[in-house]
Amino acid sequence: MLLLLAQLAHAGPAFAGLEYKPLSRADLDWVDDGRTSGLAVGEYDGIVAPGLAAYFGGWLSHRTALSGSLGIARLANSTLVDEIWHQRHWGVIRPGIDLRVAIGSRPERTPWPYVLGGLYGNIPSARDVSNGFTKPEQKAADEAAGQERLRLAGVGVRTGFGVDYPLTERQTVLLGGLYTVDIRRSIFVADDTSAVTSWMATSAMLLVTVQWPGQPSDDAAEDSAEDPTDELVAE
Repeated sequence: MLLLLAQLAHAGPAFAGLEYKPLSRADLDWVDDGRTSGLAVGEYDGIVAPGLAAYFGGWLSHRTALSGSLGIARLANSTLVDEIWHQRHWGVIRPGIDLRVAIGSRPERTPWPYVLGGLYGNIPSARDVSNGFTKPEQKAADEAAGQERLRLAGVGVRTGFGVDYPLTERQTVLLGGLYTVDIRRSIFVADDTSAVTSWMATSAMLLVTVQWPGQPSDDAAEDSAEDPTDELVAE
């Protein structure tokens, strides 16, 4: 995904920014109700998908842009007693990709709206090994780690509406906002149990974007495209 975005960035100006989602009362209630994964690295544990996240991307055309994000969280625990060692770890890699399509022309120092659609996935890892385990104990630990990976895995989509406001003349710095509907699904499968969990919620966030090189507004681009010799010919 990183290589794809790097290649696409050459098609037009590249950009990077920060996405800030304020902590809400609902986030605190989620923790109080014990709805976190219990492994610290799940989607709603606040680490792999934090309130302040970075994104990066590039413009594919004058009004279409592709951006991506990457979240990483890993918790490991190792113990050594005499010659017996025990290692456990849990981790999630969370790649995400969004497509932006701007609405209308790019104005000069006025808000510029766009629609957004995105996809992300939680790639899990979990392991529990020890040289003190018997073969049945190691097998049971492997099965438990497999169930933990299923608890951490998931895929999600989001769609919404945003707006950017250029703070500089060539739109190198933009301040914006984004409102999305997020849908996530995870599937838990065991020998005798299968469970599908779906979650849908709306969210609003603030964006700060820096793009390079800057892009002139459509009006400025049209003015610069005019041939300065036209007036001389007319005279």
